[in-house]
Amino acid sequence: MATVTKIDKDIAAAKSKIAELQKKIRELETKRVEAENLQIVKLVKTVNIDNKTLTALLKAYATGEFELPEKYKAELENKEDTDNENEQN
Repeated sequence: MATVTKIDKDIAAAKSKIAELQKKIRELETKRVEAENLQIVKLVKTVNIDNKTLTALLKAYATGEFELPEKYKAELENKEDTDNENEQN
């Protein structure tokens, strides 16, 4: 009987650790989104574009009315390849 009790305690401890780790993951995911949003805001501010123009530009891009120049497409593809390699390591 003592063995079953010990196993039950171990299960409870493991579940507690799992809950703590899940909470930590949620917190880290939230921090990541906040950091990404901050990067976007900083980038937009460096471009010095007003809200109406930015909105129009993003709408045009989203609907396919505006495409990135080839130079920037290549840079973006290279960055995505590098990011994918880093994620695999």
